[in-house]
Amino acid sequence: MPEQGEPLTEREKEILQMVATGATNRQIAYRLSISTNTVKVHLRNIFSKVGAESRTEATMIAVREGWVSIEAARTGSLSTEDTALPMRTGTSVAQPQPLTVAPEPPLPWFKRVALVAAVLLTAAGIALTWPRTSQRANAKPNPPFDRLSDQPVAALVGSAGPRWRELAPMPTRRAHLALAVADGWILAIGGRTPEGVTAVMEAYDPARDTWVPRRAKPTPVAYAAAAAIGAHVYVPGGCDAEGTPTQAVEVYDALSDSWDKVRPLPEPRCAYALGLLDGRIYVFGGWDGEQYVATTYIYDPQADAWTEGPAMEPKRGFAAAASLEGHLYVVGGYDGDRELTTCTVYDPAANTIRECAPLAVGRGGLGLVALNDMLYSIGGGGWTSYLGFNERYNPADDTWSVIETPVVGEWRSPGVVAFETSIYAIGGLSSDYMSLNQAYEPLSFRTFIPITNQ
Repeated sequence: MPEQGEPLTEREKEILQMVATGATNRQIAYRLSISTNTVKVHLRNIFSKVGAESRTEATMIAVREGWVSIEAARTGSLSTEDTALPMRTGTSVAQPQPLTVAPEPPLPWFKRVALVAAVLLTAAGIALTWPRTSQRANAKPNPPFDRLSDQPVAALVGSAGPRWRELAPMPTRRAHLALAVADGWILAIGGRTPEGVTAVMEAYDPARDTWVPRRAKPTPVAYAAAAAIGAHVYVPGGCDAEGTPTQAVEVYDALSDSWDKVRPLPEPRCAYALGLLDGRIYVFGGWDGEQYVATTYIYDPQADAWTEGPAMEPKRGFAAAASLEGHLYVVGGYDGDRELTTCTVYDPAANTIRECAPLAVGRGGLGLVALNDMLYSIGGGGWTSYLGFNERYNPADDTWSVIETPVVGEWRSPGVVAFETSIYAIGGLSSDYMSLNQAYEPLSFRTFIPITNQ
């Protein structure tokens, strides 16, 4: 087996160029007059040499290293044969009053070809700037709440590699929802639907791949997040149907299926980043109704009290936060002009803030979770950048690397949580509100049973 760092052969470069255009193994085999098995062998060798785990990652590396011509990839043509990516519908198991929804259809082949070009442009670091409506001098900035791109790109939803699994779709199509894990369920709370801001809550059972309804949130909000402490799920603030941020903090008890209120936020907030560490809830930045802010509010459930922490610059909304190894990471976001690559680390024990390596591309409305001593950035993109891949952060060497994505083009504000050994990404916005439910397995686990002769 070739080792990472070995140079590619001319044939391998030729195959990698075809992979960049979206050609299938059978199409490559036909064009080169070789068998599909030979193509697979070449691909395995390519992946080993460049250190990639998928076609997408290999393409990103090839563009970065200059092995693949972007122009050739953009003008490369695909036949309709073998280009459709079939949807896999989750298999439901009987459950009291389950909720179901029809899966969304795959895209036409010509849109898939366009999206391949978009991925290559993103990987090469080419900034795509959308025209924006000019604002009057001194006019109040307006956050891009569900503002579609001026030139929207339809999402490609399908198989993104062996580590993503498509599961039973969420019954209510929505984005900007709060997602949390409590009592063995993944709870999807509130958000924005095609009909507007909702209070609906639906619970997903990963063991049965089934959705059931739960008691609706008392106050309908979107652009909110949730943090679970035991069986209690805290949802601070959020924006109402008019886009006005609120102060109320509502708490759901997963055991009694009931809601209560605790001390409100010091100021109204929505589109913030939410982190949880050592039983305390951290609200970073967000939108206060007039502007993006850099404030940090810390909630102690035991004292039912809020305190203010150090400002988390830059001022932004639509960022994401997660805790890892005693630190809180705040990543990405939108500052009213562009999506950010910013990565900041907050150490509550020392009360210090430092920078970490930036994301490869700007991401606003992303999800961020910690699993297996790594951080995973899922989704984000669509206002000023394209989503061509997700990213994984390794704190040991302060680096981000590429991982696959089940949605290409734009994928704003999905709900993202880690549960057991998987990462779940649910809903989001990509030209329209989505009901998808995808699970990512970062690692494959095997159990070895020793056999001895007696």
